[in-house]
Amino acid sequence: MSDSDTSDTVDAALATASRWLDDVPGVVGVGQGEAEGAPTIDVWMTPGHDSGRLPSQLLGVPVRVKDSGGPVEIQPD
Repeated sequence: MSDSDTSDTVDAALATASRWLDDVPGVVGVGQGEAEGAPTIDVWMTPGHDSGRLPSQLLGVPVRVKDSGGPVEIQPD
């Protein structure tokens, strides 16, 4: 797989995963990470929420669930 194909796959996985912000209780952030030199989809969840609704991979890109450290509140500009 070329770098361009990998980038397109990661971008598509991120676009799909970003929907979890609205659809999966406890998800407060989604972004691209890296593990062992390969891209990952990193998902931050508030403590106490079930990460079992998330897949271990999305379009072949590993999904890593991270603890947000607590509730996340939007701050005014």
